[in-house]
Amino acid sequence: MSDLNIFYADDDDDDLMLFNDAVDSITNNSNDSIQLHIHKNGENLLQSIKENKHNNGVVFLDLNMPRKSGFQFLEEIRNEPSINQFPVIIYSTSSNKSDIDMSISLGANFYAVKPYNFHDLTRMIQDVIEIDWKNIKIDTNNFLLIK
Repeated sequence: MSDLNIFYADDDDDDLMLFNDAVDSITNNSNDSIQLHIHKNGENLLQSIKENKHNNGVVFLDLNMPRKSGFQFLEEIRNEPSINQFPVIIYSTSSNKSDIDMSISLGANFYAVKPYNFHDLTRMIQDVIEIDWKNIKIDTNNFLLIK
């Protein structure tokens, strides 16, 4: 893996801190270089993606945010020609089939249910880092990163 930009939008301070700690753990234990861009409530998310779109990157979107939902951000990303191919992972506590189906229909690349422990979170992020985003084909039968 080369340098990677991770854009993470979430309104929960604990989730933001845990995700940040997991990314720090990965970078401290490997040669991977990850730049984490945290966007509380998604503020300035689209602008940040546009500014870094030429770099290797992926977006993690929480579904339930107070100003705009993850679905709304996903729609905005997919409707913006300059970034509509940017990889997006819906990252939620919900494992509701309707949320997963909506994520597929709106063009998310994957859906991840937030892990309950640090090890599983770190493993999930590591799995995302290893994806070859330029050559991956989305398979709705393997849409969930964590079941």
